[in-house]
Amino acid sequence: MIAPLPARLFLISCLMWSTVVVGQPDTVHLPPPTGPLPVGTVSFELADTDRPARFGPVRGRSPRSLMVQIWYPAERSASEVRAPYNPVSADYRKVTGNSYLRAPFVEGSGKAPVIVVVPGRGTERYLYTVLAEELSSHGYVVVSVDMPGIGYTVYGDGLVIPPSKDFRPPRGMMGGPYEKVDSFFQAPTELGVEDLTLVLRHLEELNRADAANRFTGRLQLDGIGLFGHSLGGRIAGALAARDGRVKAYASMEGIPPRAVRYEGQITFPTLLLCSDGTWPYAKENYGSMIENRSAAVFMVLLPGFGHNSLTDNPLIYPDNFRSEIDPATGLTVGRKLLLTYYDALLRDGDNPGPVLKKIEEVNVRAHE
Repeated sequence: MIAPLPARLFLISCLMWSTVVVGQPDTVHLPPPTGPLPVGTVSFELADTDRPARFGPVRGRSPRSLMVQIWYPAERSASEVRAPYNPVSADYRKVTGNSYLRAPFVEGSGKAPVIVVVPGRGTERYLYTVLAEELSSHGYVVVSVDMPGIGYTVYGDGLVIPPSKDFRPPRGMMGGPYEKVDSFFQAPTELGVEDLTLVLRHLEELNRADAANRFTGRLQLDGIGLFGHSLGGRIAGALAARDGRVKAYASMEGIPPRAVRYEGQITFPTLLLCSDGTWPYAKENYGSMIENRSAAVFMVLLPGFGHNSLTDNPLIYPDNFRSEIDPATGLTVGRKLLLTYYDALLRDGDNPGPVLKKIEEVNVRAHE
C-alpha cells in the first residue's frame, strides 16, 4: 500500500513533470523482455556518510544519498506483485512494466554478471526499465542509480531533487571547441564516479551478506559491465578507465573524458552508439576515442534514432520525444545490441565484433 504524498511533496512532483505530460497515452505497457527468466526488482536509498549533501533540499539527508534500483532474474512464485514503475509520480502510475516487486532471486543459476546503468543528465533510474528488464530476463543483474545534481533523484518518500543548473551546458557549447566541453563536465563526472564507486562497494557488501538473503553470493563482481547515456556515458567512461573490475563499457551519445580518449585508457572492447543526427557534430569526439584506442571500438550509427531512443521516454511521451524510428523498434534494436555485446564480453569472453556485425538492423563499424 503506497501512502499518499504530503501536500508539499505532491506539488513538487506535479510541478516537476508539468513540462512532459503532453501526449501521454492513458496506459503504457512496456514491451515484455525476450529472455526466459522472470524479472524481480528492488529499490533502496544509499547514503554516503563520508560526503555531505550538496544539491537540493536535503530534508534530514545530511549525507549524500543516492537512490538505487536493481533488476535481477527471479523465481516465479504464487505471491507475485507487479512492481510500480514510479509510485511517487502521478504521471508514471499509468506505466506498467514486467518486473515483480522483491521477488526471490532465481535458484540454481550461479553468479550473475552485473551491469550498472548510468543515467543521463535530467533523467531517472527507472527510465531505462525496458533495457534493464531485457538484460535481467537473460540472467543479468542490472543496477541503475539516481545521483543528486546530475539527474532527477526521486526518493521513496516523494522528495524530488532536480538536476543542478551548474551542470546544464550553455547554449551552443556542445558544438565545440571540445576542450571547453571536457572542462565543463569535469565536476559532474568526478561526482558521478564517486557515486558509482559507493554503489560498487555496496554491491560487494550485498554479495557478502544481504540481510534479505536475495543477493548473497549471487553477484559476479570481477567482470562488471557499464551502460551510460549522455552525461552518464562520460561518467561511465571515466569509471571504466579507473576500475579494474569493469570489463565492458557501452554508451549512447556519451563520450569518456578527454584523457581517457586521448590516452587510450580503456583496455577492453567498447561499444559506442550515436544517432545519425548527432553524428555530424560529435564525430570529432568519437574520432579521438577511435584513433587513440588501446582496444577495439565498435561504432554504431543509429539511423532515425533520437538522443532518448534507448530510454522509455518515447514510449511514455511520444509527442515529446519524437524521432524517425518507431519507439518500440528503437528499443528492440538497442536491446539486441547491448545483449549481444555484454554476452560476448561478460559471458563468453570473446571478441564481440563477429556477433555485433550479424545484427542486420544497423551497420557496426569495427575499429580493431
